[in-house]
Amino acid sequence: MNKKSLITMLVALCLVGAVGVGATLAYFTDKTDVSNKVTMGHVDIELFETQNGDETAEGLEFKNIVPGDTLEKDPTVRVAGDSEDCFVRVKVEFTGFALTDADKAALLDDIDTEVWTYVDGYYYHNAKMTAEEEAKLFEEVKIPATWGNAYADAAFEINVYAEAIQAKNTGETAVEAFANLGEAGAEEYVAKASTADIHG
Repeated sequence: MNKKSLITMLVALCLVGAVGVGATLAYFTDKTDVSNKVTMGHVDIELFETQNGDETAEGLEFKNIVPGDTLEKDPTVRVAGDSEDCFVRVKVEFTGFALTDADKAALLDDIDTEVWTYVDGYYYHNAKMTAEEEAKLFEEVKIPATWGNAYADAAFEINVYAEAIQAKNTGETAVEAFANLGEAGAEEYVAKASTADIHG
C-alpha cells in the first residue's frame, strides 16, 4: 500500500469515527421552569373619633364653650386588619382664631408622652403598630380657665392628620423611618380592584 492510499484510508477512518461519535452523543437531560407570584402588601390606617359612643371620621363641633370646659375629643389611629406593620405619626394644627403657643400647649395637655414623642411638629408613636391596633393621641381638650374676654366669640379648629409608613426596612423608630422617607411624604393608600401578578 502506497503512502497516498494509506493517508486516504486514515482520513476515511477518522471521518467514520467522527460521524460515529456524533451519533452517540445522547445524555440524560431535563428542563423545567417556575413561575413566581409576588403579591405586594400595603399600609392602611384610619383616623376616627368617638361621639356619644359612636365612631365618626367626620369632625366634631362644639358650641357655646366657656373657659374651664373639657371637650371630649379622642383622635384615634387604627391600623387596618390587612395592613403591614407600620410606624405612625400625627400632626395637630390650629386654624381660625390666632392661638399662642402656650394656648396650644394647654389645649393639648392630655397627650400621653409615654406613647407619643413630639419632634418637629409631629407626634410620633413610640412603637411600631400592627394590624387592628389602635392608639389615641389624646382623649380630651381642656379649655384653659385663664382665658378671658380676649377669647370671647373666638372660633378655632383643631385639625388632626395621621400618616403611616411601613415598619420593615425603613428604620428602627418612627422618627427614623419618616426621616428616611424624606421629602417624598406619605401618600394616601387606595385599595385597588385587583392585584397584578408579577412573574419572574
